[in-house]
Amino acid sequence: MRTQIIGFLLEGQNSDGSWGYLPGKAGAIEPTAYALMSLATEERASTSVQRGVTFLRKTQTARGAWAVNTQDSEEAAWATALAGLALLSFRDTQSACRAAAGFVVSSFARHPRPWILRMADWMRSFDASYVEENLRGWKWTPETANWVEPTAYAVLFLKGVLQSGAIVDGSGAFGSYRQTGGADGIKQVIAEAESWLYQRMCKEGGWNYGNSRVLGEELRPYPLTTALALMALQNQSSSECQKSLAYLRRAVPAERSALALCMAVLCLGLYEIETEPWMQTATALFGETEFFQNIKTSALALLAMRAVKGQNVFRL
Repeated sequence: MRTQIIGFLLEGQNSDGSWGYLPGKAGAIEPTAYALMSLATEERASTSVQRGVTFLRKTQTARGAWAVNTQDSEEAAWATALAGLALLSFRDTQSACRAAAGFVVSSFARHPRPWILRMADWMRSFDASYVEENLRGWKWTPETANWVEPTAYAVLFLKGVLQSGAIVDGSGAFGSYRQTGGADGIKQVIAEAESWLYQRMCKEGGWNYGNSRVLGEELRPYPLTTALALMALQNQSSSECQKSLAYLRRAVPAERSALALCMAVLCLGLYEIETEPWMQTATALFGETEFFQNIKTSALALLAMRAVKGQNVFRL
């Protein structure tokens, strides 16, 4: 499977160096980022990887961001976080990663709320049992609600950029975003975003896509979103993380989505949990479907195979 996927990814690269979600489709940041991360250490892919990195360099905007795809012009924090994560794997990308971090931090915002709900929040704040529910996070689209997946992507990237040493201090490290306060400012943003994730955790552990409760109903978690959130929270050993890990371990055996299985392998490996059985299930699905020629899923499978051998690109 590994050899087939590498060949598939190399053949599926667009002429501009990007990858689409399917071969021959317009380039998009998400499949491009995952493809680059999965091919970064493959010797036969060195030329292809360089073309992909060049594509990311050329398409980064003046504000340090990326649009979701080559046919869109609106900058997206979640796509920027993924592009930044990919670039962290390569040399001489610190300036691009600093600019990306600045944009991601500047996009950290609260859920838009009408004045009457803000007034209700203020009145409830006098209750001793009140828990702040309007913490900041990240969105799929500006000026809309915050969601688990883009918030997890952003936290992962910001932790990675801090670890890389690309952020030195608060005096110009972000160029036009120096008001974010350098490394200390990023740490504060990460802490608040982690609190947001914990507050959105479902009752049984794990995460849905946004809120854990809507119109009085408890929502169920999903393996994919749970895996992403736990990857973002990997350096913590909280009871919430342990509860969510327990949920994920219960849910994965019944999972038949190759994408979710590969993400679960990447996640559970970070917590030193055995993942070989779930990688075998994903391999069997490849034999049945070849992942329906999906670039993102194929790249994640390659990353998952490497993670089973102890080389997890998302380990902080």
